[in-house]
Amino acid sequence: MHVLLIILTWLSVTVAAEIVVVDDNGQQVKLVGPAKRIVSLAPNITEVLFHIGAGEQIVGADEYSNYPEAAKDILRVNNHAAANYELILSLEPDLVIAWQSGNGDKIIDPLRKLGIPVFVVETNKMDAIPSLFRRFGELSGHGDQAEQRADVFSRRLKELRAAQTGKSVVKVFYQIWDEPLITLNGEHMVSDIINLCGGVNVFSDAIPLVPYVNIETVVAADPEVIIAGGSREERPVWFESWQKWSGISAVINKHIYLIPSDLMQRHSARILDGTELMCAHLDSARSNDHG
Repeated sequence: MHVLLIILTWLSVTVAAEIVVVDDNGQQVKLVGPAKRIVSLAPNITEVLFHIGAGEQIVGADEYSNYPEAAKDILRVNNHAAANYELILSLEPDLVIAWQSGNGDKIIDPLRKLGIPVFVVETNKMDAIPSLFRRFGELSGHGDQAEQRADVFSRRLKELRAAQTGKSVVKVFYQIWDEPLITLNGEHMVSDIINLCGGVNVFSDAIPLVPYVNIETVVAADPEVIIAGGSREERPVWFESWQKWSGISAVINKHIYLIPSDLMQRHSARILDGTELMCAHLDSARSNDHG
């Protein structure tokens, strides 16, 4: 009887300790306890894990995980095209976190076949980021810090949104590459940021998430603001390439701006910094209209 009681107690503790979290594909991911060895397959995932206090639990990361500084020291296990499954297995992770549109099924499915728990994220809206913090906190055992970070993010997002109320709509073209000319459609989080700032993505109705466009369609759309992702070092060449298209309002009025891609295309806390820059640039265009 005494032995039976011990077994039942052990079973109840084991069941209580199990963690069940639903990912962005609607899949339940079950862990016997907080993940101690995590592989992150995307830089946005790495940033969030560090932000909620789980950075030291990352044993492998993708080649673009460059923030915070400590992320640069983590062993690289994948890039956008392929993953080193043998290396990942050798790290004995108890959780892999993947990005659906960034990694794709071609990388995610083989990991599942290896029997490793895989949590998939696909965050399209700013309002979904606090939930991402909380779920990562639950998976990694940092629930309290994740909750705190989520609350701070939600408050700042609410303040940013309130500050845009009643402003005129500004047409925006967001450029992620110049040759070929590539943009993002209305399903991408960048479009959500543009909307929050009182803008409208001129290619929001495009079918692919990442559409290739031609210069003629950009001229026809006549954006009032052009925003490109990239580093400050890239600005001179990129800026000059637009000057020959003098029929575009953004070119005429010199409303062509650069926002670092990491602040716009990663669903992490720093996306609010990118949002502030986006809203400021759209305000500059509005000032021009009224000036």
